[in-house]
Amino acid sequence: RQHFLSSSLFSPDVMKFFGFGKSSSGGYGGGSAPPAAPSGGYGGAAAGAAEKSTLRAQWAGQFSKALQHDSWGQILEAQEEYQLMASQVAAKQTQPIFNSKEKDTMHRLGLCLGARAQALKTLNETVTTADMKSLESVFEVLFTGKEPDVFPVEASKYQSAMPIRPSSTDHEGEEVLAPEEAAASDDLQQHQQALRTVKGTVVCLRIEKIGLKDAQDYIDPYMTILVADNRQNLMDSRDTPVCTEKRATHVIVNKQVYLNVSLEDMHRQGAAIFFEFKHYKPKKKMVSTRCFSFMELNELKADEEMVLEIYHKPTDLKKKKLNLHSEKPLYLHLYATFINN
Repeated sequence: RQHFLSSSLFSPDVMKFFGFGKSSSGGYGGGSAPPAAPSGGYGGAAAGAAEKSTLRAQWAGQFSKALQHDSWGQILEAQEEYQLMASQVAAKQTQPIFNSKEKDTMHRLGLCLGARAQALKTLNETVTTADMKSLESVFEVLFTGKEPDVFPVEASKYQSAMPIRPSSTDHEGEEVLAPEEAAASDDLQQHQQALRTVKGTVVCLRIEKIGLKDAQDYIDPYMTILVADNRQNLMDSRDTPVCTEKRATHVIVNKQVYLNVSLEDMHRQGAAIFFEFKHYKPKKKMVSTRCFSFMELNELKADEEMVLEIYHKPTDLKKKKLNLHSEKPLYLHLYATFINN
């Protein structure tokens, strides 16, 4: 197995505590090591950087306008602007172009915007105008890598706020969502559910693709993500939606899942993460596991591509019977983001 280990999100001491280290080579199953992950960042650098720059300018301008209404005592106008911004942030914050720190900052900004809108409605100022003014500097450096390590508003003021979901309405006031908006809304619901239930660092896994020599032959393929402790007890299980895009040697997954167990709990239990590739067999009228991959926690890193070997079924939670699924250089590709909860 090839280990790709690094992270710029946490301090060296924290990384050492969690067992993250430098890369090492070698291989179970006698296969060649996977190729090194390409540089260039998370989610496609050029297009992502342009979108981030546009968003930063747009949101900074909108926030300045909302804050001006707020400072002048224009309650309805300020409430409307804050609520609109909270909805816009919610619509973007789960997109894969954003790294862990950016997602964490967006999550906090969205909660503050929603909490201030609610405070203006109820006249119960849990989040004040002064608090909102302290966020100006955050919007100015958003997506530049210079986001503050210490968020300027105390978490106790906004952490109980109800998140505002992204939505739009038609001319009759009925809620309507385009397919891509519906997918973003579903992803946001998973994101919010994880933040409500997980105490500690939330792990989001985006599975990009899996390499299979017969990739186009599979019917209704999808991935199941399992978290198992060092006694092979399951701690969590998550399925991706069915994958609809297939290429010559890859099934394109491009889906995110949020684990329902914290990074800290996984380390305490000596857990590993398993990835099963499943598909439907019409003749047998059943779903079958074709192959699997797994990673140890010291292979889990934030905001960089991870490349894992693929093994023959059945899934072995003991990690003893590992035979490469193919002699071809085909692997499972995925990314992770961490959100401090």
